[in-house]
Amino acid sequence: MSKLAIGDTVTWRGAWGNQEPKEAKVKSIEVCPNGSKYGDQVTSVDWDVVDRNVVISLTNGHWCYGTQITK
Repeated sequence: MSKLAIGDTVTWRGAWGNQEPKEAKVKSIEVCPNGSKYGDQVTSVDWDVVDRNVVISLTNGHWCYGTQITK
């Protein structure tokens, strides 16, 4: 199973996934209950569970839900 980890480069779409894709690096990862913006910080998470309950902070100054990024 592959993992999303801090320092990985991902393809990110801003505006809730509606903007053109851009590359960004993962700064931090939080696994959150019920789609909340705040949760437990982790260093990596299985890509299989990266969804709306995973919040990622990016080195470009933005944060996003897991649904806004791809490998």
